[in-house]
Amino acid sequence: LGFKGYPDLKYSIGEAVARADNGAAAVAATTSRDANRAPGNELWQRKSEAEEETRLINPPEAVRAVADAIGDAGKVFIIGFGEDDLHARAFAWRLSLLGIPTIHNFDAAHMTASVSAAAAGDVLLVFCEDGTQIALSQICHQFHKIKGKVVTVTRHTSNALRAHADLALLVSAHDDRPHIEPLLYRSALQHLLDGIFVMLCEGSKKRFDILQENLERIQPVLNP
Repeated sequence: LGFKGYPDLKYSIGEAVARADNGAAAVAATTSRDANRAPGNELWQRKSEAEEETRLINPPEAVRAVADAIGDAGKVFIIGFGEDDLHARAFAWRLSLLGIPTIHNFDAAHMTASVSAAAAGDVLLVFCEDGTQIALSQICHQFHKIKGKVVTVTRHTSNALRAHADLALLVSAHDDRPHIEPLLYRSALQHLLDGIFVMLCEGSKKRFDILQENLERIQPVLNP
């Protein structure tokens, strides 16, 4: 049989049995995972893919340019309608914590009036997933007149709003299921905005110190 004796045969049989057992266990485990895969596990994977795709279409230098523009701005104007306002409102709050003067609006008329107080070098950050809101394009046009810088946040599509952007942040999040795709978009966009927030925190000791002070002042208000 080609073995050097009984001990050699016994050892080889033990090895073969162990390999067979491991293979069967692996197949059983894989089958069990597939059969019992929770929807949350798949969602986690799809979110990770959307975040990775979004990272790839936003080069580091482009993201850094947005962070620098916001950090150097005298004032940052932020607007979004509907669900886009959820992202706009949260990001405006974070910028305020860093001591960056922020004007947030979810109404086109109010923002149009607010923009009259803008100056050259200020930033307008516009959230619009599909990039088709005519009112937002008009506000961007108005903002350019005063030499402000426009940053748009939209899907990775060709859209009218991007045409007005000095800097564009793009989100890639696609799924055939209508209840899943918005979740992917929200997750990928949040990850992108978090990266900009971290850049702003770590790019200036002054901003970081203001953040710490604001958090300490706010804590007693939240937990009286």
